[in-house]
Amino acid sequence: MLTLNLVNEDYSDIGYVISKYPDGQQSIALGGFEVKDIDGTVEVIPCSCEDMSNRKVIIKSRLNTFQHLELIICATKALRNLGVEHIELYTPYLIGARSDRKFDSGGVNYLKDVISPIINSMGYKKVHIHTPHSDVTEACINNIVKIDNNEFVRTVVTQYICKNHNIKFSDIRLLSPDAGALKRVFADAEHMNYTNEIIIAAKHRNPKTGQITHTSVPMSTVDVDKHIVIIDDILDGGRTFIEIAKAINEVRVLSSAVRPDNYGKIFLIVTHGIFSSGFKELNKYFDGIYCTDSYSSMNDPEFSLANDNQLHKLHQLNIF
Repeated sequence: MLTLNLVNEDYSDIGYVISKYPDGQQSIALGGFEVKDIDGTVEVIPCSCEDMSNRKVIIKSRLNTFQHLELIICATKALRNLGVEHIELYTPYLIGARSDRKFDSGGVNYLKDVISPIINSMGYKKVHIHTPHSDVTEACINNIVKIDNNEFVRTVVTQYICKNHNIKFSDIRLLSPDAGALKRVFADAEHMNYTNEIIIAAKHRNPKTGQITHTSVPMSTVDVDKHIVIIDDILDGGRTFIEIAKAINEVRVLSSAVRPDNYGKIFLIVTHGIFSSGFKELNKYFDGIYCTDSYSSMNDPEFSLANDNQLHKLHQLNIF
């Protein structure tokens, strides 16, 4: 299968040129595809209907904005014009995934009514999405292939957290940010043969306003000195995770079982890191933050937000 990588052209089998016009239009022209011989020699073959008609192609792209979606549509149509029938789409992060229901009586279900119909109209053989936010995504997108976060989480815990911080796996405690994420965290635990308790945090809301009044973390006294690993799918601004970290520290302060200099570290693992509020507050509460480059890359100039360049606690795994 050939790859058309719209995120990193260096990893694309098919060459392309993206054009942008004054009125905002974007377009793409495909230039050729690479074929490697047994000895490693690379030959670039110009695209033609005859060359491409029996080829299978996977388009890899971010899908954070409608500009990304525009390029995906253009790339798909360009491949169709070259006679390609088998096209797959790899978009690990899906715009609107959290808008999976109608929040207002006069509004729309953004995922169901806006995004899914466009993607489904393209007729992809498979649509690969990493750690879908909810079952609604799987119900709305045709031919979806769900990529779970099990191996990503296992790699981070065993290869990055345990080795880099000299931590025993038995001293790790997994934490689910709420009951809704527990199914995903439980699957992660099974995948890495984690047998200790999974801590489940809880958000308490004002029943009249719906506002979160406080966050609680039911940690036992034997877990106070353990290293806590919070796992979730998306980090936007990060306030939920900061409040959980605060609650963990409050439990530790109130406990007389462990001295402060023996408190464990706190780590955060998310598949999709948006970081819309920057890193200053996150860096105060976490000893390590881990995500994929599904939403953006640390190498992009615009990645560091809110006049904040303190990325020293962020580690990003490449999935493109």
